[in-house]
Amino acid sequence: MLTNTFFICPKCGNVEKFRVFTSNVQVISQSSELKMRIDESNVMPNLRGYDNYIECQMCFKKLEYDMAIDIGKKYLQKSMRLYK
Repeated sequence: MLTNTFFICPKCGNVEKFRVFTSNVQVISQSSELKMRIDESNVMPNLRGYDNYIECQMCFKKLEYDMAIDIGKKYLQKSMRLYK
């Protein structure tokens, strides 16, 4: 898992807290101002190794991992254009 991957929830707009399920399980905190992760929990083994999604900690919506990465990239690109 890439540590510089940025996520955003399309349902509630949360950009701060997510639970990531890949081969491991991890809770991450992000900063929309810094456009990066600011805190990561310890990595725990995922007992269901075939899971590959993220879960928003605000609305509990599950997103496919690859789709969440694409949404996060688009968010960062748009915010960088607005910043310039």
